[in-house]
Amino acid sequence: METNYYSMRDYFLSFFDSNSREFGFFGNTKEELILWQKEIRLKLIKLLGIDKMMRCELNPKIIESVEFDGYKRDKVVIETQPKVFMPLFILTPKEGKGVPVIAVHGHASDGKNGLVGIINDLTRAKIEGYNYTYAIDLVKEGYTVFCPDLCGSGERREERQQKDDCILKSSCDDLNNAAISLGMSILGLMVFDLTRLIDYIKEFDFKNNGVACCGFSGGGLCTLFLTAIDERVECAAVSGYFHGLKDTILDNNLCGCNFVYDLWRYIDICDLGSMIAPRRLLIESGNEDKLNGKRKLNNVFEQIFEAEKSYALFESHNLLHKVFDGGHKWYGSAYAFFNDWSDYF
Repeated sequence: METNYYSMRDYFLSFFDSNSREFGFFGNTKEELILWQKEIRLKLIKLLGIDKMMRCELNPKIIESVEFDGYKRDKVVIETQPKVFMPLFILTPKEGKGVPVIAVHGHASDGKNGLVGIINDLTRAKIEGYNYTYAIDLVKEGYTVFCPDLCGSGERREERQQKDDCILKSSCDDLNNAAISLGMSILGLMVFDLTRLIDYIKEFDFKNNGVACCGFSGGGLCTLFLTAIDERVECAAVSGYFHGLKDTILDNNLCGCNFVYDLWRYIDICDLGSMIAPRRLLIESGNEDKLNGKRKLNNVFEQIFEAEKSYALFESHNLLHKVFDGGHKWYGSAYAFFNDWSDYF
């Protein structure tokens, strides 16, 4: 007897069509956009659960310092909330302006390790395939690069994922299940940690400098939300993450860090771009990136088109979209983009 399957997918798609983007930006003036940005920023802080998170003294501790050809790598641990500790690498160039850039990892990088070239036999294929060592490229461009472990990854994996053979895995699902049950989200925890990293950067030695941020895949997700919420980020580069949310439903991008209670009823990815306007934003896409969904680049172009409307209200050309032949990986167009920005310092 043939088995019939009764999927919920069509129901969710229909519900999405009827209920999505209730708080998206649909205005026609710069004044409307500025007012909306303030209102939706507060709404997102609440949806992500950031309003429930507690600030504390950062209590930075330097764990080690290693010298390399052209730069130094320090390992530091800061306390972002009481009993919440975030390890990070700081790559400091021996030459160059040293303008600060936050480099955010995605999945399958062994957290921050992949970005700074700490590779072993278990991680090599993923790190080389995704071009993950962009922190090294950035420090060679003369930037001071801050590479944190996001909660649930690298040295912040929970007990079930702490075995050596889980080095490419994360604890996102476990942590998000706990977080949403407490009125928070793992994405909110990640973004809050990154705002505290900016606090540390400003205390570190960069009070008068702008801050840039970049990330690939899940790191692009975090870069988008951080830049949308924290206006101290002046320049952002997002690689492999600017697709419409509908194509995510039960199909792709199914890690827990993509899901926040009620989020999809309020905004889509394009609205994060509108929140960032008129600040500098680069989107980098591969034309065969499977995370874009079944509609491929059409799913991305729709979101870019909507975000461009907001930039146009400022008469700004600060939103750039670069498309490359290839799949899901970091392509490196951020370096020239950041250099144009940092020339002003």
